[in-house]
Amino acid sequence: MRRLRFVCLLLGTMIGAMAAELSAQAPAVEPKTWRQFNQVFVKVIVPVTDHTPKQDGPAVEAWVAEQLEESGEPEYFAVTDWVPVCDGLLADDIVDNDVWDGRLDGTDRFCPVGGDIPQRKNGRLVVRVAGWLPGGCEANFTLPDEPGSRAVGPVQVVVGEERKPIEYEDQLPYVAIIIAPPPHGRDTSQRETP
Repeated sequence: MRRLRFVCLLLGTMIGAMAAELSAQAPAVEPKTWRQFNQVFVKVIVPVTDHTPKQDGPAVEAWVAEQLEESGEPEYFAVTDWVPVCDGLLADDIVDNDVWDGRLDGTDRFCPVGGDIPQRKNGRLVVRVAGWLPGGCEANFTLPDEPGSRAVGPVQVVVGEERKPIEYEDQLPYVAIIIAPPPHGRDTSQRETP
C-alpha cells in the first residue's frame, strides 16, 4: 500500500514537472464557415459588335472558346480575369461581389456588374451575375457544387417577378463560371484564379 502511494506521488510529481516545462499554446482556431464551401469564379466575355469593338483583355480559355463557338459566337474578347464571387448567404462573410465596372476602352458602355450565390442546396448552387443595362440583365446558372463544374452562358434581359427572358436587339455579353475547391489553410485575402 505504501509503495502504491509512493509510485502515485512520484508519477504525479513527474507529470507536474513536465507540464510546467511545456510552453503555453494558443487554442486551436476553428476555420470560418465560408472556408468549407467551394469557391466560385466568373469571367465576363463580350462579343465583337459595332457597339463593342474588339479590345485587348485577359485570355479566353479553350473550353470557354469552344462553348462560345458552339453557340455561334465568331468573335469575342474577355473584359475580366477570373473574379471570385463571395457567398452572400453567409452572415459572417464580407461580401464584395463587384465583377466588372462596365467599361470598355476607358468609357462606360455598360452598367456595373455584380455576382451573387443566392442558393446552395442539395449539392447544387445557383450563381447570378447581374447588371449591364438598367432594368434587369442577368446570367443565371445552376451547377453541381463540385470543383471543376463550369458553364458558359449569355446575359439575358429579364422582366417581371418571375425573371423571364425577353428578346433584345443588341448582343449582350457572356459569362463563364468555374467552381474551385475551398481555400484550405490559405490566406484568403489574396485572390486566386482557377
